[in-house]
Amino acid sequence: MEMAGHQYQWLAQLSGAGVAFLGIVFGWVHGHLGNVYARYGWFMLSLLVQQTATNLGLTLGAVPRNKKLQLFYRMVGALQLVYTYVGMLLGGIRFLNLCSQGHLGQCVSHFARGSALIIGAVCILVCMRVFGAVIVELRRPLELYLSIIMMLVGAIGTFTEHNFFQTSNTDSWSHKDLQHTLIGVSWFAGGLLGVLMTCRSHPRSRNPIPSLIFIATGIAMITHQQDLVMASHTHFLFGAALVCLGLSTIAEITLLAAGFVKDHDQPALFQFVPVFFMCASGMFLMGSNRDMVLFLINSHIDVATYALILLSFCFVIMFYFYVLVDL
Repeated sequence: MEMAGHQYQWLAQLSGAGVAFLGIVFGWVHGHLGNVYARYGWFMLSLLVQQTATNLGLTLGAVPRNKKLQLFYRMVGALQLVYTYVGMLLGGIRFLNLCSQGHLGQCVSHFARGSALIIGAVCILVCMRVFGAVIVELRRPLELYLSIIMMLVGAIGTFTEHNFFQTSNTDSWSHKDLQHTLIGVSWFAGGLLGVLMTCRSHPRSRNPIPSLIFIATGIAMITHQQDLVMASHTHFLFGAALVCLGLSTIAEITLLAAGFVKDHDQPALFQFVPVFFMCASGMFLMGSNRDMVLFLINSHIDVATYALILLSFCFVIMFYFYVLVDL
């Protein structure tokens, strides 16, 4: 788990610094160091320089080891994960020219919520691999934390889904405004119920409320009609992934309650199924924003090909963090 303690950590650190240096060279050659995305990259580069210097200093013995320095190294590494992910999103948005055709609000909503699902899947995967099948270290069921997040997301969605980012003066409500707002209400109400039911429970006492919310939201997205056929298909993928996430989580809760897995056992294979569907639902949600749908139509990419591309990204993400735990 601790990359700094691995025998090849210095090689990985220098490789990352080398790739960053090549990126600067290519950016300078092609004259792309002055745009907005490049300015964000300079901050990421400063994090990499701090981490590389600290790592080499600790490895070579030039700097005495102490807890404060090691904590600083871990914090910089954690920040790098967050900012690297945001940087990849901004790079894709900049390269495909997304979020720039009057759909800023929808684009922000899709990317923010999709990212939350992917980050949640990664956190659950890492926690299961580190702490065991039942994450006793959380001291409360996993659904408590999911319910808190759902309650907050629902509260925000309730008041921001209707023309929050738009400059239009019209107050008319479309069917999409109503559906998205009511999804926010259901997430807030369901999240509140989940918090009350799990706030004093043992970690093994899992709760089906978040799963039921996922299933209800998935059914709504499956039947969520759009003005473009491709948009309806991408929302169908998102809804189907949410339904699969809810059903597989309920199956996991049932098997855990039946005692198939002990508290500190390694996670069973079936426990990775909900994690995958959570990651897939986040990927499908990010990929169903308006500008991306228009890009698919103009590029003549069908929905099956698009789904396979996004699922491939999900497998790569899970592979990366699964292996990272063993380093």
